[in-house]
Amino acid sequence: MNRRLFSLLSASVLIAAAALAQGHNGPGTPGTSQPGAPAPNLGLNMAAQKTIDGVITSVQLSYGVQYPSIVVNQTQIKVAPVWFLLENDFELASGDTVSILAAPSNNASDTYLYAIRITRGAAGITLRDSLGIPVWTSQAGGRAGLPQGPSICGACLDPASAQTATGVIDRVNAGVGIQQPTLVLKLADASLLTLKLGSERLILGSDFELNAGATLTVKYATSTCTGELVALQLTGANGETLILRD
Repeated sequence: MNRRLFSLLSASVLIAAAALAQGHNGPGTPGTSQPGAPAPNLGLNMAAQKTIDGVITSVQLSYGVQYPSIVVNQTQIKVAPVWFLLENDFELASGDTVSILAAPSNNASDTYLYAIRITRGAAGITLRDSLGIPVWTSQAGGRAGLPQGPSICGACLDPASAQTATGVIDRVNAGVGIQQPTLVLKLADASLLTLKLGSERLILGSDFELNAGATLTVKYATSTCTGELVALQLTGANGETLILRD
């Protein structure tokens, strides 16, 4: 099956390419090294942690960037690979009010701050552990190397709100910044249902196509953090099913 999922949405190509290009480690990862590489820097100065509260004024994301960065209160902060944020249902966009615990690098030539934990409203995500090591590099713990806990998932889903709807795909919109794409489903009564999807990396990797005009059944639930409807499972007209969230 080909991968035409968001061929009409040029913005998503950039986001998907950046997500796929970002590895779990890299030369820019504090405290890590590549085989045969010189000794790594000394990681983050965890004794110099600070909390930055404010509104995101910029999300900087481009092809090949190891860690996208955001600007809050005129301070540039590196966050985490796009795939990690989106697969844990955590989104960041200009205009979001956030509280960020961050620390500087021990490498004097590295002037960035690195986010340790980000809180946006009732949702929060831990990006680095108490030693400053990125949690997505861990081989243990929960999904994507995260420790288990109710505050890890940014979607804050209410299981009791889960329901199912069938309709025709009206359109798929690419996310702006570090955000999930959304799908608009036209129901039999002509009403429109807008749903947050999963990360493009997950959908593209599953060869699951979402084309305007196709019939789709969606199981979804309500986010108690944002009030948005979040897709849990997609089933195409051919019976193919993609589980986005458990």
